[in-house]
Parts: sequence; C-alpha cells; structure tokens
Amino acid sequence: MFQILDRWLTKVEDFLAALGIVGLLVVIGAVCAEIILRTFFSMPQVWVTEFTEYALLYVTFLGTAWLLRTNGHVGVDLLVHAVGDRAALRLALASAATGFLVTVVLFVFGVHTTIDLMRSGAYKPTVMEFPTWRVVAIIPVGSALLALRFLHRFLALARGTLAPR
Repeated sequence: MFQILDRWLTKVEDFLAALGIVGLLVVIGAVCAEIILRTFFSMPQVWVTEFTEYALLYVTFLGTAWLLRTNGHVGVDLLVHAVGDRAALRLALASAATGFLVTVVLFVFGVHTTIDLMRSGAYKPTVMEFPTWRVVAIIPVGSALLALRFLHRFLALARGTLAPR
C-alpha cells in the first residue's frame, strides 16, 4: 500500500510539475513578447499582467508537492545538524506533521472558497473577466497533493525508510 501511494504520488507530482514548467515558459514568453511589443512597436498587451498573476499562482501550487519530494524547499537545518539522530527524527516528524496539518487546513478553506465563488458566480471585472473560482481552484488541488506528500513523508520517517537529515 505504501509503495502504491508513493508511485501514484510521484506520477501525479511529475505531471503537475511538468504543467507548471510549461506554464512558467508561457509566462516568460508572454512577458518577453510584451516588452518587445510595448518598447519597439508601442503595442502593449493589456492581458499579460493579469495572465502572469494567475499563471504564477498555478505554477506555485502545481509544483509544491514535487518540490517537497525532491527536497527542494528552503529549509533551516542548523538545529537539525546540532542535535543527535533521535532528536533530528523527532524534528523531522514534527515538521512533516505540521506541514500536513497546515496543508489540510489550506485544502479545506480552499475548497470552501472555491465552491462559494462558483455558486456566487463571482468574476474578476478585469480585462480577461475570468471567473474567480477558476483562479483559486488550484489552491485546494495543490494543497491536497502537498498534504498527501507530507503524510507520505511522515509515514516514511516513522517507518525508518526516510532519513531525517
């Protein structure tokens, strides 16, 4: 069961991270095109800033679980390296448990907010007139996957299959 969860999470994380990379490349291309069009042709594209804001939110939530799996998150390990192995394990377990709880709360509020925005029909009265729920819908998706990765990390640490440092 544990290996099945890990394989499934890894595949989903890799897919979503790849989507995030594509999104980031599109943002880079759009911003570069905007700079060229605005500077040399006096043809600003009014949608680029708004699109970039939404895309960066999506890129963030698409890649967080993958980043946790690959240990790419910023961490302060000064304390972890100053204590013994048992204390380091306890700190890693506490970190994984806290991350799990925080992302579960983010997931619950994200779902609640997304459903409320969907029901109310709210939209952003901007250039793109994008329904607001579509903007925030990635928050519960990314949070759920991140919560599962934190749970997986906690269980792996507890089972001794993941080193705390």
